[in-house]
Amino acid sequence: MASLNGKNSRSTPRKELKISDDLSQVSVGQENLPKVPAKSSFSIHSRATNPCSEYVSSRRDYYKISLLTKGGGVLTLGERTYVIKAPAMVFVNPLEPKFWQPKGDQDGYYCVFTEHLFEAQRYYRNELLHHPLFQTGANCVLNLTEQQGRDMLEIFERLRKENMECDAYRLDAVTIYLQLLLLESKRIGVNDIVPQRTLTTAQLLAERFTDTLEKQFPITSEQEQVQLKTAGDFALSLNVHPNHLNATVKRVTGRTTSEHIRQRILLEARLLLLHTEWPIAVIAHCLGFEEPASFSHFFKSQTGHTPHTFRVL
Repeated sequence: MASLNGKNSRSTPRKELKISDDLSQVSVGQENLPKVPAKSSFSIHSRATNPCSEYVSSRRDYYKISLLTKGGGVLTLGERTYVIKAPAMVFVNPLEPKFWQPKGDQDGYYCVFTEHLFEAQRYYRNELLHHPLFQTGANCVLNLTEQQGRDMLEIFERLRKENMECDAYRLDAVTIYLQLLLLESKRIGVNDIVPQRTLTTAQLLAERFTDTLEKQFPITSEQEQVQLKTAGDFALSLNVHPNHLNATVKRVTGRTTSEHIRQRILLEARLLLLHTEWPIAVIAHCLGFEEPASFSHFFKSQTGHTPHTFRVL
């Protein structure tokens, strides 16, 4: 994963703000949250200053992602029990009852959120609902290497920093990093979270497409450029007819090849605008746009903001 230590235009020092939505009311001893608001909600907490003590929790109205960088514990989720040791991540969906017994001093982060966070982003709402680590009965624990732990910690710290912002675009930035967190967790756990099954020909082709798409990212230098830009490019690379590829990917994933390409390029565009000082023309070139104007039109049509406006807000 590329480093996120580049420029952030919103780096002015500020005091940490008290989170005002209902998700901030996490009880340390027992996880009794009130029903979350109907609108988007997100909260993030340090495990060191807001530790997760032993508790039993029934069904909830939110999703939870935990990163353990120190300590561990025993987690019972539904009928499954996990012995967890840092570095590790845990993914908890709203449906399964949970029992947590911590072991040793804890450090890291945990965030809680509802699917309403992605209310205006249907693609990523579907990604959340179908994320392999959030499925009932799935292996919800992701064991990390030391490097993977550092990478995930960096994303969590960015999430916490953006959540402390008081501007109108706080949740926009939060969703970007949450999307990246979900994506990176899927990358890391690909060998563990993909069920051992006999794939159909259609499923194999859809996975080849998504793997080929993902291998083009992240973009880490101004000299890199996305090579496969259209459904036709991917079809040629995979040696299939474009119509067949599109129909297959749509049938298997529920989204067209163009939707997958567009949303992945949009996510990379947001990250590059937030955390590099590259000129917009350079970012446009890296993402495969022949003209900066074409990139600006694409970005505004997807987000409602020009690249320049998004960067300076």
